[in-house]
Amino acid sequence: MTIRPAKIRTALSELSRLVSASCVGDVDVFGISHDSRDIQSGDLYVALAGANTHGAEFIEQAIANGAVAVASDAHGISIAQQFDLPTIELTNPRIDMAHLAAQIYGHPETKLSITGVTGTNGKTTTTHMLRSIFLDSSNHVGVIGTLGTYLDEECIPGARTTPESTDLYALLAVMVERGITHVFMEVSSHALALHRVVGLKFDVAIFTNLTQDHLDFHGSMENYFAAKARLFTPEYARSSVICTDDNWGQELLTNVRIPAISVGSSGDWITTKATSNASGMTVQNLKLPNGDSINLQVNMLGTYNATNAACALIASELLGNPLAASLKSLEHIRAIPGRLEKVEISSAGTAIIDYAHTPDAVATVLTVIRDSNPQKIITVIGCGGDRDTQKRPMMGKIASQLSDVVIVTDDNPRSENPSEIRSAVLTGTVEGSAQIQEIGNRREAIALALRMARDGDVIAVLGKGHETGQEIAGEVFPFDDRLVVAQESANV
Repeated sequence: MTIRPAKIRTALSELSRLVSASCVGDVDVFGISHDSRDIQSGDLYVALAGANTHGAEFIEQAIANGAVAVASDAHGISIAQQFDLPTIELTNPRIDMAHLAAQIYGHPETKLSITGVTGTNGKTTTTHMLRSIFLDSSNHVGVIGTLGTYLDEECIPGARTTPESTDLYALLAVMVERGITHVFMEVSSHALALHRVVGLKFDVAIFTNLTQDHLDFHGSMENYFAAKARLFTPEYARSSVICTDDNWGQELLTNVRIPAISVGSSGDWITTKATSNASGMTVQNLKLPNGDSINLQVNMLGTYNATNAACALIASELLGNPLAASLKSLEHIRAIPGRLEKVEISSAGTAIIDYAHTPDAVATVLTVIRDSNPQKIITVIGCGGDRDTQKRPMMGKIASQLSDVVIVTDDNPRSENPSEIRSAVLTGTVEGSAQIQEIGNRREAIALALRMARDGDVIAVLGKGHETGQEIAGEVFPFDDRLVVAQESANV
């Protein structure tokens, strides 16, 4: 359930005029939700058409939980008419829902400085780098993304990278109540395609990169890119920072219709090859547009994290934070759960947990680990069910080429047959030289990796990162790679 701000009274008739919708009956509403399970007393229930079911099927549950009115499309309204409560019929339900939520919660977006970060990889890291920078500068900071919602130091778990608009506007309103001034948001391609961020105007939009992911939803890389590119239009953002180290970033920069600063090996801010040292610090030289050079240091391993830091640095300057202060903060970024996270173990070797769940992310993380010169890399990896199937053999191939041992296991199989997912991953491993093992049970796979490790080895457990559950056949079971690694190391 999403946290809510203090209630504000809004007439349904007023809301219907806002979205040019036909209204039957009238009532005061105090909140809004698209999920019948999250309805609170006085709420407007928005019944959306889903992939498998229509929200109108849950109107009775919404009423039982306190809904006083229903908003829906023509089909949903035809069902809602059998219940004795006011309705408004929406022409563009998802877009209208966002505008209704903004109005009901008092337009919190106008009272906040909001920065959006999009890209296949790096969204979480970049938003949390910005969080550290602005907390260090004595600002009150909110973050919305994969790790949940942060209100200064408090963390509230979340279900989606970018919440649905009803939840998003409620969160933003709570942030206003709590005195938050700067919000850093991960903006997923799903959020843009499904209109979850309609009505927001980002002060800065950041593009990190684009690699294969979510093709089950978008169908092609071109469609995936088009969804991301929506963020970089006058409708959504005032200015932008674009990493041009891949072809998609270069294409975005060529076609962007808002002020843009490029960063990369040939950007406005020119990056050089970054180097990491044994203390965990990565150093990169940046050449500024005025010809000056600065030395960027970030306490995270990997060239890609230096690039993320450069994006955060430029955005912080656009937002008015002094460059010298931002550089100092980057040297001491607060730990980011599940991102190259080292877990203390009581057995041999070093354990690293990472959220890497795309081919590019797996290659990047394993390359960073290999650059640290371990004796062996033992990788535990799987792929999520009900997601892009094309990337499975690619991830297996990359893991087998960059590791010494690969243990293929289950990730979040969801509704799919776990053995079929593992089989797809295994087809790619034949192209590598690693020793291959298959163990479906993720705990057993981690335990084997720990038993195999010797001093100087790295055990890389990839795919789930910060997650604390494993979804199997519609049920989520408690499972945290970090806890399991620590527990199983005690048994070695």
